[in-house]
Amino acid sequence: MQELASGSADRALISQRRFFTKPCGRRTRASAPPSRNNVYLCCIVLLMRSSSADIDRYLDTLARQARPGDRLPPIRELMKRFGASQVAVQRSFAQLKDRGLIKSEVGRGTFFIGADTLEAPGREHPAPSSTIADNESGPSVLLLRRSISVARGRLLMEGLQKALVADGARVLELSYTDPVHARDVLKSLPRFDACVVQSTYRTIPIELLAELRDKCDVVAVDGLALAGSDVESVGIEWGEPLDAAMRRLHGQGHRRIAFATTAHPFLSTQLALRRYRSLALAAAETLDCTEITLPLLPDEGFADALVDHLQGLLRSAGSLPFSALVAWGIEDGAAFRAALAGIGLEVPDMLSIVLLGRPDIASEHADFFEIVGSHVADQVETLHRVIRMRMRSPGAPYGATLTQVRSRPGRSLAALPAAKARRSQR
Repeated sequence: MQELASGSADRALISQRRFFTKPCGRRTRASAPPSRNNVYLCCIVLLMRSSSADIDRYLDTLARQARPGDRLPPIRELMKRFGASQVAVQRSFAQLKDRGLIKSEVGRGTFFIGADTLEAPGREHPAPSSTIADNESGPSVLLLRRSISVARGRLLMEGLQKALVADGARVLELSYTDPVHARDVLKSLPRFDACVVQSTYRTIPIELLAELRDKCDVVAVDGLALAGSDVESVGIEWGEPLDAAMRRLHGQGHRRIAFATTAHPFLSTQLALRRYRSLALAAAETLDCTEITLPLLPDEGFADALVDHLQGLLRSAGSLPFSALVAWGIEDGAAFRAALAGIGLEVPDMLSIVLLGRPDIASEHADFFEIVGSHVADQVETLHRVIRMRMRSPGAPYGATLTQVRSRPGRSLAALPAAKARRSQR
């Protein structure tokens, strides 16, 4: 309200005083003022009309003073300045475009044509580029990642940076350990056209997200942590890879199959647990399922804790209650295999294993484990494509984009002998 253009607040107050003699809708006597709700609704209508008119006048003035190529103020900045909705700002943009005062270029944004072009309406302008940027000062992109030693995160950011730079963008990469400190640092930085956030299994505080939305026109998140908000989310839900791994093991004769994952309530892993429980319920007579949830993350010793859990089962019963295992969160396949051998579990002779992970990361499969999940390369390509789409169409609905499920065969899976298969079904 305080940021309305000069005169708007005064007009609103004058109109509010007149409500008692001439309210919106039907007339009433001066001695019978309308209800508080009616006054409130009328104020909203008048303020919305006033905000839209103020935006139109402001942009019209800018258009006539701007030089060709000057960028329009960001939509969110205008929303905040005039207290207007996104629809109202976009409507004002559309009116300027219809009048030939502005133009949009693919991936770059919206720019003023300049008052001099109004005198030559037939003048042709260069066609928009198909890349994010087509001049020396391309859009600026911030890559913000939490500093955690996870190979997949580093590879993704390196690949995305190369793709953006090759497309003409200017890229700044920052890593952080404290989100509060990251928020304070962001306040001192200039605006960015886009930002990609990688939190790597950690929560993104709402204060940090708000600062990013205020600082960047486009915000994309690596992962599905913020699905349903006004940011772009790109990632994989582990339910589909889990289903593929279970079918693969079932096809090899395994009927007693365990699933190991984190106990942290991430959307993507929770969907895998839901799928696992549904499969167990649907095939309760032929499938024996063991759920293993550990309160750790991959960078917190999840793999070691899983090995310790399996060793505990061996000590208590002399053998495992399952012949196959689907494991999420294994970052180092070679170390995991060696740790299993250290407790007397030879893979696949004693236990068949399928990992849920990244088939294109050699350190995960270690040229041994069968693995189902998504490629880092696909994540890079999808994030890059989503950023381009959002820059071309800032008013498009936000959403979550799922990457393709891929797999890589390995030597960690063996067919269960017929005798063992019959015993496992009893």
